[in-house]
Amino acid sequence: MIGAHTMWHKKLLTVSTRVFCMVLCGTLWVNSGGLLAQDPGFDLTIGLPAEVVYNSAAPEVASFSGSIQLQETTTTNGGADPHAQLQGYSLGVGHDGALLEVTSAIVTTTGPSGESVDFEDVGLFADGFTFGVVYSFVGSWTLSYETATELGVAQYQLLAGVLTGAVDSTVTSIAKSDSLGVPPVVSVVVINGASIPMNGVVADTQLVPFTPEFELSVNAPSTVYYPEATPEQEIFTATVNLEELVLPGTAAEDLSQVQGYSFAVGHDASLMQINSIATVITSDTGLAPDFVEDDIYTDGVTSGVVFSFPGLWTLAFDTSLPLASIEYQLASGALTGAAGSTSTSISFVDTLGSPVVDNVVVVNGASISGSQVNANADLVPFTGSRFIRGDSTQDGTLDLADGIGVLSYLFAGGSATCMKALDLDGSNHVSISDGVQVLCAIFCAGSPPPSAPFPDCGVDLVSTLTCNSFSVCP
Repeated sequence: MIGAHTMWHKKLLTVSTRVFCMVLCGTLWVNSGGLLAQDPGFDLTIGLPAEVVYNSAAPEVASFSGSIQLQETTTTNGGADPHAQLQGYSLGVGHDGALLEVTSAIVTTTGPSGESVDFEDVGLFADGFTFGVVYSFVGSWTLSYETATELGVAQYQLLAGVLTGAVDSTVTSIAKSDSLGVPPVVSVVVINGASIPMNGVVADTQLVPFTPEFELSVNAPSTVYYPEATPEQEIFTATVNLEELVLPGTAAEDLSQVQGYSFAVGHDASLMQINSIATVITSDTGLAPDFVEDDIYTDGVTSGVVFSFPGLWTLAFDTSLPLASIEYQLASGALTGAAGSTSTSISFVDTLGSPVVDNVVVVNGASISGSQVNANADLVPFTGSRFIRGDSTQDGTLDLADGIGVLSYLFAGGSATCMKALDLDGSNHVSISDGVQVLCAIFCAGSPPPSAPFPDCGVDLVSTLTCNSFSVCP
């Protein structure tokens, strides 16, 4: 593609160069020495990023820009004369065509009052680009370059090939070139119809390869309490999350654009089973993935997701985002009647599915394996019922009736099926101070709320009081 483009520009550049020369002086006088005594010195510099970080699996996705600048570093007569007034310039800037492609080059020069230049020609080549610029055919304005001033901007794209799969950094140079085009375009400034060669200042940038690093993690409760006699009543949820770990020297804009993923998460089938899995990831605008395949097995679950088949959207995982929600249910058997806690894990595995489903993230069509963080949980049995501390009326709210309920139990013969709920201070007995604390939690400014479990249902394994039933808690 760039070959045809180059040939067109070569032809145009030949014509344009002739026009450029005829307009200014008929024939450009290269460093005449006879027109300007002790010619001024001009430096052509290229402003580049010090580093360009790219994914070595797909270097062609990375791009960067370069600012082409000109400065008069020494005026005529050894710096004694004022800065020169330029009428135009031509230049060539070259690069390593095995590493980079220049995708665009734009002249940004304007006149003192924002005037557009009367003539500009841009040539793109496999190994560089050229500019030819005349400010004003009639000489209505000129420019001086006391400080480094931008002439144009070029956009570069990395190429697949040498950089693909690279492990080490590559330093590449972009610099003035006088060999681009047919005939070659010479890098000169034009002053009073005479051309003065530019001095080229080589610019280097370091191409730094990196493989994106992702972290897949399982987020589950660290402790799961279950009824000692009926562990199968206990249900809990875990999520599978994804995050890209930004490496030193990279920034948020360097994050990979993820196209999809797959994972396999296993568990101990003697302790639990999976009831369901729900993919929860969406695009930034709420679009659901084009493809979702979830499979539940006796000892785990697999998921494969493609965000968009035509590539309409991708996602960057700069923070840990949930991909899917998995509902687990404890099993009867090994847990029934267990006297103590049982430790178990929910882990990423490479044994599920046929063929086996890998734990990978897809970026630019390439599968990338990430680090994995598994979840560990203690399955802890309890007797009786869960409860909400302070909720003596067992209606799920804390109000005046709960304070009255504690006092009614103490002084009016009221009944209670969950003594733990009445024990506000965790003293293992119920007294008038518990009723006062309930009322203070409601009406006294600055008084703390009841301690856990509150405001949700929970357990207290330390208390020796009983809780045979609690109407709003399982």
